[in-house]
Formats: sequence, structure tokens, C-alpha cells
Amino acid sequence: MKTAVAIQNLSFAYDKQSPPVISDMNFSLAPGTVTAILGANGVGKTTLLYILLGLYLPNKGELFFFKKPVSHYKTGRIKQLIGMVSQNETLPFDLSVEEYVLLGRAPHLGLLTIPGKADREAVEIALATVGMAHMAQKTITRLSSGEKQLVHVARALAQAPEILLLDEPCSHLDLMNTRRMLMLMKTIAEQGRTVLFTTHDPNAAAAVAHGIMLVKKGELVAFGRAEDVLTSDLLTRTYGGSVEVVGTDHGPFVRTM
Repeated sequence: MKTAVAIQNLSFAYDKQSPPVISDMNFSLAPGTVTAILGANGVGKTTLLYILLGLYLPNKGELFFFKKPVSHYKTGRIKQLIGMVSQNETLPFDLSVEEYVLLGRAPHLGLLTIPGKADREAVEIALATVGMAHMAQKTITRLSSGEKQLVHVARALAQAPEILLLDEPCSHLDLMNTRRMLMLMKTIAEQGRTVLFTTHDPNAAAAVAHGIMLVKKGELVAFGRAEDVLTSDLLTRTYGGSVEVVGTDHGPFVRTM
């Protein structure tokens, strides 16, 4: 089985006096798949993304990308390999959409290198993928929240990562923009990339994810297909409150009781 990401016995704490944020976690992700991480606030979802990105070093365990230990990769290669869309992205003032997305090419450029034809083509492809090519010359600060989120994804895609991490990509989006974002993640995976995103919405996860992780206090409660993981028992254990799961023709539908 091909593996894009794998972690083995991974643990992380911010300091020696603090309890672990991630505890003995194990999982692997295949290329071309979408995986959702579900759990309450403060259980380590975002921290896990930061560990994969290399911003935090685990206290214990091993991390692999495409079956190679992370230590075998140079820092510059990791920056090319993994892209991330954070929950609260900051927008440079008065850049055009095209100029902002071009920032995603930074890991492929030297310090004083001017972007070339290949970089601008990568920007065009990224904007077309997210459906924002017609907005290329618009000032980014004038976009709606949904448009801004799509442009953030385009910037990450312009980086040409093989692994894309998204932290709460549907937060603050309305119903139609949420659907748009979910379908976009599916499209990105169909292009062969591995997508991992955090969410508070089990129904959003069920709509698009090939696999769903349930996380509680840094521990992996369950990891599998929506129909196997989104059960009343497992969700109640994860969130600590009563949860009802209704079977539908489109898969499980989750609601609180």
C-alpha cells in the first residue's frame, strides 16, 4: 500500500511540566485521499497539523512522508512538499489576487529570484482549480470571506504540494461556500494530492472524507470510514455528550440530542 503520511507512536507536549497534547498516536494516509480530523476544541487537532508541517518537533515517535523518515528530508524540500491553509490567514494589504497567490511559489524560489513563466503558470492553474481565475486582478482585501478562503487554498496549491493541510477550512463560510470548499478538497485529492483537514462538523467530514479521525485529549479514539466511525457510541465518547446518528441514503447524518 502506498503511503503519503505515516506517524508511529507520536507524542507531543509544549513543555515537560505540561500534559501531552498528542499521546501515542498512530495512523497512515494514502495518496489521493481526503481525511478529516474531528474533535472538540483543544484536543490537539491544529497541533497535529503543525507537527506535520514541521513547526513543532514531537517528543517521541516517528514521522514519515512517502515512507521516508522526516529526518531524510531537507527543510526546503519539506516546504515544497507540504502546504497549509491556516484558520486565520492574514492578508497582505492591497495585493491583487494573482500577486497573493504568487507568494505560494516562495519555496521554489531563491531569496532574490524573480518569479518566471513556470511560477505564473502554477498561479494560473491554482486559480482555475479553485474557480477564481476571473478574480486574478481584483484587490484581495475586497473579496468576500468565501472568496478569500478559496484564494488562500489557491496560494497553497500554487506551491504544488503533495500534501495539503487545512485547519477549519469551512469555518465562517455560508452553506454554499461550505459545499464549494468540500467539493474543492475532493477535486484536489482526485489530482493525486493527500488532503488532511480539521473540522467541528461531522456531517461535513462525512460528505467528503475517505477517512475520519476522532480525537479526544490528544488520543486517537477511532479512524476509519464515515459509516464505521460516525456512530453514536464513538461520537459520545469523543465529545462527552449525547449524539444521535441517523442512517440516510447518502451516509450517516449526525445531530446532538
